[in-house]
Amino acid sequence: MEGVRYLCDPQRHLVCEPFSIERLHRMAEDLKIARCWYHSSSRHKHYDIPKRRYEEISSKCSIVSPREILRIARGK
Repeated sequence: MEGVRYLCDPQRHLVCEPFSIERLHRMAEDLKIARCWYHSSSRHKHYDIPKRRYEEISSKCSIVSPREILRIARGK
């Protein structure tokens, strides 16, 4: 997606910036991540990266800290 950054942390959490639920789902589609990896019940909406695909997907993302993932998911 043009103008959207993909971000993940070493714990395999995945978000996008600028953050929105719509962009988050489009990012997952782009990366071919199934909807079952979406954490909709979490206070901080995000996707998990399947373990077997972490290396592949993280190569398409900026690696950030878990704290940065939370900051983005909170919309701050």
